[in-house]
Amino acid sequence: MTEDDLITQKVERMYKKFPYPSPSIESIQTTELLNLLRIFELESNTKLEGMSVLDAGSGSGHRITNVAEFFTGCNFLGIDISEKSLEIANKIKNIKNLENIRFLKHNIMSGIDTLGKFDMVLCMGVLHHLSNPERGLQMLTHVLKDDGMIFLYLYGKLGGHKRMLNKELISILLGDEKSNYELGIKLVRDLGLNKFEYGWNLNFHNDNEEDALIVDSLLHANELLYDCTDIENLFKKSGLYGYAIFGITTGTKGLLFDSATNADGKLSMPQTNIAQTFKSDLSLSRYESLSLSEKYRILDLLYEPNGYTIIGFTKNAYEKFSNDRIKRNFIVCD
Repeated sequence: MTEDDLITQKVERMYKKFPYPSPSIESIQTTELLNLLRIFELESNTKLEGMSVLDAGSGSGHRITNVAEFFTGCNFLGIDISEKSLEIANKIKNIKNLENIRFLKHNIMSGIDTLGKFDMVLCMGVLHHLSNPERGLQMLTHVLKDDGMIFLYLYGKLGGHKRMLNKELISILLGDEKSNYELGIKLVRDLGLNKFEYGWNLNFHNDNEEDALIVDSLLHANELLYDCTDIENLFKKSGLYGYAIFGITTGTKGLLFDSATNADGKLSMPQTNIAQTFKSDLSLSRYESLSLSEKYRILDLLYEPNGYTIIGFTKNAYEKFSNDRIKRNFIVCD
């Protein structure tokens, strides 16, 4: 058995015990994916209705069923390696009487081509848990139609620093019992570390629901964190035409991402704003002289994201796309 297979098995066993984002079929605060896609529609001339959508890594289905409930004209396929998580997802689907979504147990890393081609792929908070994220993104690119696009959510290295310190602290205390999640949960609560950032900051109702958040955030069997440079390197080998950072998360809030110094702010939503820090003609002129990759890095250092929402395009999709903010922040993969 390869190391990749061992990592996949560890992650699968973890989510069998602690389905994420919740072991409960009760409604929880998981509207961020729906909100993201609604903002995308509002800001662009792209309409999602009628699209075929692959949700790669649906977990317990709370997020994607919210999306399917709203976008009734889309056809959704949700895949995950955890059978337990998909049992919960199917229960939620049945409760909501959704006929435009189905769930399938499937590993992103193997045989994904058999699923067909999709207008859009969602892989939100999943790629960084794969045994080989670079190959995982290449696999997801293969199932895009010629004019397809992909949304990713990746953990941020700079903003995730404190969480990773806490994770290492618990790991050292666990010693040889790294897979003893019950003991890890007790240690997290004992040390008061169960304070959650964006993505885990959900309205849980009981200890079991909180346990799933603790495990995913501080006891996860495998995760990799990124900064803007890492993201650029990841996409260079993806087979996509290019990408743009759509938004970032810092602490428990989200911001739209813009490298421009004269962002129009038409959406009246919080977003990055370099002019709040670079206020003099000197600093602004130096910033304007930078490459887009360097501007990305400046924003990285200023905002220290704990997560990035990134949108990647095939060439055909990009040429048909209309969104000024995304286009001015778009990096072409060489």
